[in-house]
This record gives sequence, structure tokens and C-alpha cells, in this order.
Amino acid sequence: MIKRAFNKQTYFFLAVTLSMIVMIWFGRNSHVDLGLNQNFGVTFPTGRVIEVISDQTILEPGGIRMGRQDLIVELLSGEHQGKLVEAQNTLLIGNSVYAQVGQRLVIYFEQQPGVVDYFARVHSYERARAIYVMVLFLIGLLAAVFGKAGLRSAFGLIFTFVVIIFLLIPLVARGAPPALLTFGLSLCIISVSLISIMGFEKKTYVSIAGTAIGIVAYSLFYLISSAALRITGFNVEAISTLMVIDFNMGLSELLFCAILIASLGAVMDVSVSLASVTAELSVTNPKAGFKALFASGMKVGRDMIGSSASTLILAFTGTFFISLLLFRLNNFEYNMLINRADIAIEVLRAVSATAAMIVCAPATAMIGSWVYRSAPGTEKRA
Repeated sequence: MIKRAFNKQTYFFLAVTLSMIVMIWFGRNSHVDLGLNQNFGVTFPTGRVIEVISDQTILEPGGIRMGRQDLIVELLSGEHQGKLVEAQNTLLIGNSVYAQVGQRLVIYFEQQPGVVDYFARVHSYERARAIYVMVLFLIGLLAAVFGKAGLRSAFGLIFTFVVIIFLLIPLVARGAPPALLTFGLSLCIISVSLISIMGFEKKTYVSIAGTAIGIVAYSLFYLISSAALRITGFNVEAISTLMVIDFNMGLSELLFCAILIASLGAVMDVSVSLASVTAELSVTNPKAGFKALFASGMKVGRDMIGSSASTLILAFTGTFFISLLLFRLNNFEYNMLINRADIAIEVLRAVSATAAMIVCAPATAMIGSWVYRSAPGTEKRA
């Protein structure tokens, strides 16, 4: 009974859970001192609005409220928990936070050590609880619809989040090589996620191999495409902000990392689907050889890649939709638009990620067909 309870899969989940605890501890205790002291004496506690002293706001066309409020706020977290403070609230187009009595907000609170005076203003709505509820709802929905398989899928998602937030980002911030680290951790995410979902099965290993080939293909296409488009990574607007910090970081590699992380899920989907299809075809037709399985897998792969490629390209294009609309309203010439660096970056994202999926499909079908090909005297198992 004990042996059945503690099988290979159980030990796997326990080991991964322990590794996540270690990563979270490392991420929360990994601080980078840039010597700037920009946030000295500044905290961002959660607060509850006790009283609206004055409300000088107006509702603008479009439903945006602008103006200023003066508030009495009770701090609910941090070293000043329980303290009542006066806080300013300036409502702007980009940050219109309309405060009402009883509402929870995040407060920018600045007070130097040993000084009585302080400055407090509203920073944003308190959204953390809503985010946690939404995540729990998603996990519950996965469990309700797919049972244990849904929970295993959620486990893989949690692992991916922990790796990126508590390991990848802190290590990159401490000066680790971004591209090499992201590539290596992507292989780790692939392995843990797919084993969590499908267990220690042949099709799991086929999916891992296919996805790994896909991200290798992505790396090659990224290098070729970025060179052709003259994109160095420094063309990204956010990186110019990082450049003002005198810090040893591979800034030119960050775009490579961002696109790889964004496209990893799509490449895994293609690989898992084709590995599963090949496994099921071999069970349905035990006498099928390599050629028959590969041909059937590629038939499914062609339809899959058509829809998946469209989804991925539209996803990347959608992030740029507002900028495209702004360009159109300003009547910018086509020749100016098509040669912009930001347009080239979106093309780089779409082409590199889609190319990874296109290579991943036949690679997975080929590996799966070889693994599940007809072999006399052997029993096939997915």
C-alpha cells in the first residue's frame, strides 16, 4: 500500500515542490544593491479609506474621473500597520484611482528614519486579492473539468511562474547571462511541465525532445532574423531605461529571452499534441511502421500548425494594435512604418516563434514515429 502511494510520480511532485520552496526563498532574499538608494524610506503598504476629506474630481467624457482627493487612510500592512495617515490622491488619465470610504488601496508612503513628517499618496487600487481569487478559480476550473489531469496541469503552470519570477529574474538581475540561463531553464520548465501532465511515459519523452528541438530552432531563427532586421536588443524601449543603470547585465540578450518565454507554451502545445496523436495511432494500428505513422502525424500536424501559427502571430500583433491605430490616425506613410524598429521587433517575434513551431511539428512526428514504429515481439505503450 505504501509503495503504491509513494511511486515515481509522487517522489517527482515532492522533489519539484521542495525545489519551488527553495526558489521562492532565494527569490525573496535575493537583493541587488545598485548603490542608488532611490527607494530609501519608501514603502507601499495596503490601506483602507476611512474618510474622504475633500473630493475635487470631475467625470470627463469617456467615463474617466480626474482631479484630486484628500483622504484619511488606515495602513493595513507594513511597519506602520494600524496608523492613520492623510494621503493625497491625484487622478490622471493614466492612473485614475477614485477612492471611496472602505476601499482598499496601495499607498506610496515615505518617511525617513527618525523623522516625524511623512508623505503619503494613493499609488493604485489593491488588486492582489482579486488576482489570487482568479488564480484559484482557474485551478478549480481545471480540476472540475479535467480532474487530476487539470491539477497536474496547474502544478506545471505554478512551477513555470516560480522559475521565472523567483529564479530567472533574480539571477539575471545579479548578472547571470540571460540568453544561456533562459535557454537552460526553458528546458527545465519543459521537462517538469510535461512530466507533471503526462507522467513518465514514452510520449512525454517524445514531447520533451520535440519541444527542445523547437527552441533550438527558435534560437537559430532569432539570430538570423535579428541580424537581417538589424535588431540588437537595444531597440526595445524598456531596455533604454535599464541602460542608465551601471550594472553588468546582458541587455542585448533580453529580447531573445522575452520572445522565448512568450512562445514556449505554443511550442509545447504542438509537441504534446503530435506526440499524443502518434502514440494513439500506434495503438489503433499496431502494425504501423515508421513511414505510416510519420505520414499520419504530418497530416495532423499540417492542420495544427496552420491554426497555431495564426494564433501566435495574432497574439503578437494584438500587443501592437494600439500603436498601429495611433500611426494610422496620424497618417504616417507606409514606407516609414514598415522600416520602424518596433515594427521589425514584432516581425522578429512572430517569425522566430512560428518558425520554432513549424520545425517542432515534423521533429516530434519523426521522433514519435521512430519510438512507436512496429517492432515484432514488443508491446506498444503510449
